[in-house]
Amino acid sequence: MRSEALRVLLCAGSALLAAPVAAENLHAQVSASLMRPEARSLRPMQWSPPPRLIALYFGADWCAPCHAFVPTLRSVRDALRQAGADTEVVYVSQDESEAALRRYMRRQDMPWPVLDPRRAARMPVLQALAGPAPPNLVLIDAEGRVLAKGWHGRRYEGLQPVLKLWQAGACAQEQARCPPLE
Repeated sequence: MRSEALRVLLCAGSALLAAPVAAENLHAQVSASLMRPEARSLRPMQWSPPPRLIALYFGADWCAPCHAFVPTLRSVRDALRQAGADTEVVYVSQDESEAALRRYMRRQDMPWPVLDPRRAARMPVLQALAGPAPPNLVLIDAEGRVLAKGWHGRRYEGLQPVLKLWQAGACAQEQARCPPLE
């Protein structure tokens, strides 16, 4: 069953990507740039060890569809982690200020880390993945390969295909105890 889910993941992933993303290792770059929001600042943090699948969530406090999407994102993330999947979300802020970033994360009760906005601004591959407007979700594996994304150039495929692929990939992991995929 898991091998079938993995086959579906790999086939769907290659179909969702319009072009491969060139990066030394996006997973490593993201892992080295994590921050934890606190009341008045962002504090560096590290994973030990980093998760195998990362869902990069591009959003902003000023974005109404982003606010509507976060409860779904949190629900999917929590279910996958509860099932034993080695996965996590990283917020990539599209906000104008660090204060807006922290406010949005606090209001939405986001339990995941945020990418350091100063470092994110200097990561061209990450900026290319953001898409023309939030929200966007980009799924990357441990080798830094982009498996799925909501934006393909200027065409918006939406977030649901990425969520489905994320669930399939996370549940195909050997240690995951997910219910059978529909």
